[in-house]
Amino acid sequence: MKILFYLPSKAVNDATIYYTDLIKRAFVNNGYEVSTHQTVEHVNEFDLIVTIRVRDFVKVYFKNSKIPIISWQQGIGPEEFAMLNHYSLRARAISWAFSRAEKWVLRKSYYNFLVSDSMWKHYREKYNIPVDNHLIIPCYNKNLKPMCFNADLKKESSYVYAGTLFSWQCFEKTVALYQKIETKNPQASLTIFTREKEEALEVLRKYAIKNYEIKYVSLEELEQELSKFKYGFILREKHIINRVSTPTKMNSYLSVGLMPIYTDVIDSFEENLNLSPYSIKFNSDASLEAMANTIHAHNQAPINYGEFYDICQQNFENYYDDSYNISKIEKELIAGLKEN
Repeated sequence: MKILFYLPSKAVNDATIYYTDLIKRAFVNNGYEVSTHQTVEHVNEFDLIVTIRVRDFVKVYFKNSKIPIISWQQGIGPEEFAMLNHYSLRARAISWAFSRAEKWVLRKSYYNFLVSDSMWKHYREKYNIPVDNHLIIPCYNKNLKPMCFNADLKKESSYVYAGTLFSWQCFEKTVALYQKIETKNPQASLTIFTREKEEALEVLRKYAIKNYEIKYVSLEELEQELSKFKYGFILREKHIINRVSTPTKMNSYLSVGLMPIYTDVIDSFEENLNLSPYSIKFNSDASLEAMANTIHAHNQAPINYGEFYDICQQNFENYYDDSYNISKIEKELIAGLKEN
């Protein structure tokens, strides 16, 4: 069987590359011939096609509707589009059309890769369709780095935020929280890794942050840079976008021994991760003052990085582990293909 991964250049990023490579490895391990193309020109030469965006699925389907197509849903696109565009009338209209297309893809796809159980439940409830042909694998792109779980590498009272500044990532709330931390501990420092330097600087100035650095480094450098810090922020608000998601930021932080400061709104993390006492988790309704007090107290307690590594290893085994997830693909998808 010949399998095509249809991956236009704009569909590819750090998270999608790792995820699709994981699926490819499962197919290759079982003797399938796998190819990757950025166009649909060669679609008819393949027996099975994998896409990672709704628009790409539609394009392939209308090129040849007889070839089975596997779809990966990284996030709930209609809701994300509406939020990013501030729920304008135009955004809501496009989101409605996007939803129609998304439902159609879920019904037509031979198989669906989803990132969380909550995403599956969301589709079932929103569209009133079973979506039974699915497999759940969270978004991640890093393995544990034992050498990074070392107190000598970590700058004391250091905090980091890495990523974009989309509204659902709560960047301003993060800065507001850090401002209270800095007030309690003038030695604290905040480092932000983002391409959006001017936007980040505007927020930092708004909250009169004193000890900060804004920088952007390549993906290859980011891992080493993150290993120098003690805490990483992943604050989110209660919203369906966050509830169904599995932000790669958690995986990136944990892989290099960063203790996450996060809120309890991501269902998959609540179901699959238990990092206590090497994390600081809050209810999304907690006040910034209460959060800052808890963080300040945690920062003063001794950290056993050897124990922290052991806890991360236990959490990774059945969640962020390549062998575990490839085995799931083989048992739940490839076994069925072989039977057919």
